[in-house]
Amino acid sequence: MAAKTNEQIGVVGVGRMGLAIVKHLIKHGYPVTAYDIDAKQCDAARAAGAASVASPAAVGLASRFVIIAVGYDDEAYEVMLGKSGLLETMAAGSIIAVSSTCTPEHVRMLSERAAAKGVEVLDAPICRGARAADEGTMLALVGGKADVVERSRPIYQAFCSDVKHLGEVGAGQF
Repeated sequence: MAAKTNEQIGVVGVGRMGLAIVKHLIKHGYPVTAYDIDAKQCDAARAAGAASVASPAAVGLASRFVIIAVGYDDEAYEVMLGKSGLLETMAAGSIIAVSSTCTPEHVRMLSERAAAKGVEVLDAPICRGARAADEGTMLALVGGKADVVERSRPIYQAFCSDVKHLGEVGAGQF
């Protein structure tokens, strides 16, 4: 079991991979607040023990560490910077971990926009597929500042058997 930080964790995108993440975080004792555009997925997150809210901004208000588990660049952009996005409410010193498939340039742009508000971004795509998600043995390829990576490590170890720090933001997406 990973060493828990007792942080309230937010997860935006509780589809196939995000819901598995939520379940592992709860199993490891983390309180989780979740959001998804699909009400059925929010119901599933609640059934797993997470709180469910009405927007990414509400997740950001409840959490100082948020994992974005949506598809690609445009979805990650909307979650962070769109109407009712995370950056509307997240406090300085918070971390947004982008566990989506984004281009290195896109995640660096998101990081720059977040930094303007005092929020750190961790570039943290996950891989090994659905079976590894269910088993908690995913691989996180992480880009970010060393101190942000270390703060994130116990959280990611709740659902990843391997967390590899590859360099600065953008390095995880290469």
